[in-house]
Amino acid sequence: MRKLILASCLALLPVTGHAQTDDRDYLTAFLEDSLSGAGRKVVVTGFAGALSSQASLTELTIADDTGVWLTLRDVTLDWSRSSLLSGAVVVNKLTAGEIILDRLPASEAAATSPEAGSFALPELPVSVEIGQIAAKHIVLGPSVLGTGLEATLDASLSLSGGEGKGSLVLERTDAGPAGKVALTASYANATQQLSVDLAAEEAAGGIASIKLGLPGAPSVALKVQGAGPVSDFAADVALTTDGVDRLAGKVTLKGQNDGATAFSADLAGDLAPLFLPSYAEFFGNAVSLTTAGQRWPDGRLALDNLAVKAKALALQGSLALASDGLPQKFNLTGKISAPDGSPVLLPLTTDLPVKISSADIALGYDATQDEGWSANIAVLGLDRADFRASSLSLSGSGRIARVAGSRQVGGTFKYTAEGLDPTDQALARALGAVVWGDGSVYWREGDGSVTVQRLALTGEDYAALVSGKIDSLSDAFAITGKASARMDDLSRLSSLAGRSLAGAAEVSVAGNGSPITGAFDLTGSATGTDMQAGVPELDNLLRGQASVTASVLRDTSGTTLRDLTVQAATLSGQSCETVLARIWSPANRMSPTARQTWPGLWPGVWITRNGPAFSPSTSSRSTATLSIRPFT
Repeated sequence: MRKLILASCLALLPVTGHAQTDDRDYLTAFLEDSLSGAGRKVVVTGFAGALSSQASLTELTIADDTGVWLTLRDVTLDWSRSSLLSGAVVVNKLTAGEIILDRLPASEAAATSPEAGSFALPELPVSVEIGQIAAKHIVLGPSVLGTGLEATLDASLSLSGGEGKGSLVLERTDAGPAGKVALTASYANATQQLSVDLAAEEAAGGIASIKLGLPGAPSVALKVQGAGPVSDFAADVALTTDGVDRLAGKVTLKGQNDGATAFSADLAGDLAPLFLPSYAEFFGNAVSLTTAGQRWPDGRLALDNLAVKAKALALQGSLALASDGLPQKFNLTGKISAPDGSPVLLPLTTDLPVKISSADIALGYDATQDEGWSANIAVLGLDRADFRASSLSLSGSGRIARVAGSRQVGGTFKYTAEGLDPTDQALARALGAVVWGDGSVYWREGDGSVTVQRLALTGEDYAALVSGKIDSLSDAFAITGKASARMDDLSRLSSLAGRSLAGAAEVSVAGNGSPITGAFDLTGSATGTDMQAGVPELDNLLRGQASVTASVLRDTSGTTLRDLTVQAATLSGQSCETVLARIWSPANRMSPTARQTWPGLWPGVWITRNGPAFSPSTSSRSTATLSIRPFT
């Protein structure tokens, strides 16, 4: 905004030695160069009247790398040239016939600093007084607010000597629900005196109620009013729907002797009508939020008190963060339960409703005592239409510290899930009624990776263990590690696999891959006893003790099965001197020397073999090269 005002002022200064007919060539280029920048291109068309008190332009567009996102048409500036002699820019009117905001501009994420910034109005070399800023027709594209919008704008602005004041009225004019935003604000650098008066209202079916998903899309009105120095500022907040008070309270800011800014909020009301009627038992007719804390200029934060209360919710806690964001202290206790003990419907956005009998949470850490943190979470009576569990529990502890100047967080945890009852009977058979496990996770500042030292899952007759490292987003969340699993009864997977399975097996996999790129490099092995897959040829091959080892690579050129070894009482087939299989594009398929299909094992796949005659149903031993590829 400051750059726009300065450039406009400079562009309108009298330019000695340039005739009126030269205005466009010289000043248009000056405006475009001054207002354009990295990722922003400004084009001005039809600029005229720079040497008069009535300057105008036909069109101004602002574009980013994607294209034009803002267009101003029929812009007129009615200003006083003589006021420049006294060091002031006095604009009587700055109007636009039409402003079109097709979308919000593309923006690049800026590096954040832990230090809090301070607010101050720009100290301009001249004072600026704009009596009226108006637009007869404003058009917002559907991507800006989720729906198209047409409106009018009437505003004013004054900046002088580090003091500013302004007003704005934006009113919807299209056939949609009526809406209006009115804002009056002022601030002075010297006294830090701030005044805010905001009133926003929208008729039923408006953008706010639709975007917020309010039941029945009621009318909405928000008011924020406050005045005082920033060091001791208080604002009253009030929210109403359909003319009924829903939330009201006060937000305060107060300066401290050590440079910190203390803040507090005390808000309460009946929020239940803002949610689906089925959530009424969760919120009740009185919801309150109370918070108080301090923020220091170096970025430190102390949330001394946080309390949220509703009919079925009680949450109490505190938090302290160092300037680099590392926790110094936290304490959170909470409970979800209905007063009469009945199941509580949680206000979640999941596709299916979720009910619980109760939930308890307790988190704790205090660096002044030691570096250890603890957590305990317990849920009873989880009930979804497709899944139920009698109890879920998670407990953990660990360490938060700085080592050699680097932040690090680590912890171990245990979990248990009992009474598991999915409606999907195939999943229920595979999962069992009870699972439990433990894990250990570690993060250290530097490369952004997370180390999973251990993640274990145990069921009634199966177990799995995973360990590895997960790199940061810049490395496509690359995962390096190993996993192993043991299943004493493969038949529990029959329904999930869609075929009759039997026997016992142990599987291990090691390697790396990325869930974002889809690339992987894996080596695995499986050892089993009397394994069956419901395919007679394969079942005969895997009788008794059997083992399979494989090495698979997937990259931008395709998928390569580098090694496949099958050892059983009936067969040993191995090839390690060449690539065994690659899934080619149709244009690059290999010419097979012999091929057959096993529809029961790999539907839609040719199995091509180079080597002596071989049939999987025989007991002869053979060494062969197998190629696997889709067929049409």
